[in-house]
Amino acid sequence: MIKIIKSPWIETFVELLKNSKRIVYLACPYIKEKTAQLIIQNINNKVDCKYINSFKLSNFFRGASDLNALRILNENHIQQKNVHNLHAKFFIFDDNAIITSGNLTTGGLRNNLEYGVLIENEIVKYIIKDYIEIFSNIEFPLITNDIIQKAEDIISSVPKEKQQRFITKDKELFEEIINDEIFDEKYDGGIESVLMNLTSWKKDVFKCLLEIEDDLFSLEQIYRFSRKLQELHPQNLNVEPKIRQQLQYLRDLGLIEFVKPGVYKKLWKQN
Repeated sequence: MIKIIKSPWIETFVELLKNSKRIVYLACPYIKEKTAQLIIQNINNKVDCKYINSFKLSNFFRGASDLNALRILNENHIQQKNVHNLHAKFFIFDDNAIITSGNLTTGGLRNNLEYGVLIENEIVKYIIKDYIEIFSNIEFPLITNDIIQKAEDIISSVPKEKQQRFITKDKELFEEIINDEIFDEKYDGGIESVLMNLTSWKKDVFKCLLEIEDDLFSLEQIYRFSRKLQELHPQNLNVEPKIRQQLQYLRDLGLIEFVKPGVYKKLWKQN
């Protein structure tokens, strides 16, 4: 059976959460704290629950997504993964699946004009299979409390004049209209807010990335800084593996994106 889902669809979402006995698999780029609380309040704690997010500093700095939402899910033992290029919004509840345009935000569940379908047939098995393949991919990192805290530290370090200021009504409007198509994926809280929260190798590799002018860069380009990094860290004799390790961390933090093997993209504004 296929059923049309139109906004507001929050009641359908809550009902499916409550009735799920085995799995709840969620995937969408943005999530807000109120929705995370809604999930925890209505889900069976014995259900296998997972969530896929697009963890980019810009998403949290501009308010499209809430770091505290991810913290709430982690505290309730819901595994989360970061898939930077996630654009889909699909949600699986046992043998049911919703494919929709709506994120897990107030706008996505209540106020925006969203449209989708609820599927209740054999095709759900294929959707579950696809979800598990994405979630099991080792290229997509887990979203840990350490990463959430580090992202929060960086955003908290942004100078007041660069911080987003919204009165309550404007903030609600912003949350309703924002979507993947118009959203700037680059963090623009300033480079200093990043540098003051990185240390040692992480900070030194990030500084090297600042010397690369292009937004897209290759592993070969960053390897050119090997001698410089060796001089800064003379005790480490495995510079290139160490560089790759720091790139993974910066990816986990939402500062760079892995485009394809050996190619990366910066997710911050240089100026």
